[in-house]
Amino acid sequence: MFSACTSIEEEENLNLNSRKNSERRGSMMDTMMGLLSTIRGKKDSSVGSGIGSAQVGPLNAKTKKLVIQEWPAVLAQSPDLFQEIWLKSATRSTSIKKAFGIGDNENPMQNASFLGLSATIQAYFYKLIITYELNDELVRESCEQLGARHVDFITRGFHSHFWDIFLVCMAEKIDETLSAYMPDEDKKNEMILAWQRVVNSIVHQMRAGYSDRRKQQIGGTKTPSV
Repeated sequence: MFSACTSIEEEENLNLNSRKNSERRGSMMDTMMGLLSTIRGKKDSSVGSGIGSAQVGPLNAKTKKLVIQEWPAVLAQSPDLFQEIWLKSATRSTSIKKAFGIGDNENPMQNASFLGLSATIQAYFYKLIITYELNDELVRESCEQLGARHVDFITRGFHSHFWDIFLVCMAEKIDETLSAYMPDEDKKNEMILAWQRVVNSIVHQMRAGYSDRRKQQIGGTKTPSV
């Protein structure tokens, strides 16, 4: 997929480009989430800046508990939550369409194979949140492995910027879902922020696995099977 590249200069360029891309993603996401927050009419800026922000810290026990306990209610309110997020992401991303062989003018909803992947995504989040109970080590290992496997989709058109789009779509749908049945504004904002932190952490660790595998391949390092 990539030619071997072992020189110090090339490795330094890779690291520099990685830092620049990270800075651009952070700036782009700050802008997008700021706009989203304005559209929502939220007063608390922290709610609108959680998903996609450059800084990702460890999840505290309260954040984990909130998301784990609210999972059944969120899915009861929006049974097609992950399907809607997946489809919305696809409509906004050319790379994900290419990766799964969907034409520019093709409706993703008409592609059964693509549509079926939303159930896989939901099952994965269920595993991380409910089965693993957001255990730090289990989540990190699983996310890094899955992120590393995404490198295999590069030749089919996948681009890591898709995760930024997915994060925004997730933020929009979680906000919409919680707002539909949670009248208490403070409680709702607290729950939105908890979900943002959890999803942001999951995608951050997937991106780390993806980046590590790319560096290993470009550096000519043999990557262990994941």
